[in-house]
Amino acid sequence: MNRASLVILALVAAAACSQKRPGAQTVSTTSTMALNPASYTPRIGIGVSTSARTCIAIQNGNLTNGSVVTLISPVLPVTFTQATVTNVSQDPCPIAQNVDTTVSNYNVTPQNPVPKLSPMIAVVGTPVVIVNTNNIAQADLDQNGHPEMFRACSADNGVHLTVWSGTPLQSTLLWHGYYYESGNPAIGPPCTPQEMPAR
Repeated sequence: MNRASLVILALVAAAACSQKRPGAQTVSTTSTMALNPASYTPRIGIGVSTSARTCIAIQNGNLTNGSVVTLISPVLPVTFTQATVTNVSQDPCPIAQNVDTTVSNYNVTPQNPVPKLSPMIAVVGTPVVIVNTNNIAQADLDQNGHPEMFRACSADNGVHLTVWSGTPLQSTLLWHGYYYESGNPAIGPPCTPQEMPAR
């Protein structure tokens, strides 16, 4: 291999290493996975149930009618249920202050009742979710024997939803979502700085 080829390979490798993942959106379905090569952004979104419908917003335009998602409410009392995508929603899911055109919105039908007007984490597929002794929902999303854990915290004008590689606040932050609600909803513990990535 000649010198020119080695220089080109070095430049390509450097570019690949320095490439950044997309930043947070208005809806904040972001992933910060410096230590994990898998991308959680198309697999995890935000859900909410209103008096009229249950819907999810996710950076994934490939879900079809009949696709199954798991809705997890990480606030006490922690609940979870599977839901089926019924159609693409013509109206944005009411989770953000401003409409984010990069997010796809779907109406879903839950198998079991879900809390009204409370933000949920929506995971594509049917992971086995359990609630551990610390009242934290967890699921092995990557099927590697190490469960990821779900958390919600309250900040001014909204709720920050997060997924962690292990114990929340003590492991790697894998995904972050932001649910806008005017005024402090106080549905979870106060947020720490590490739960509120720049949006």
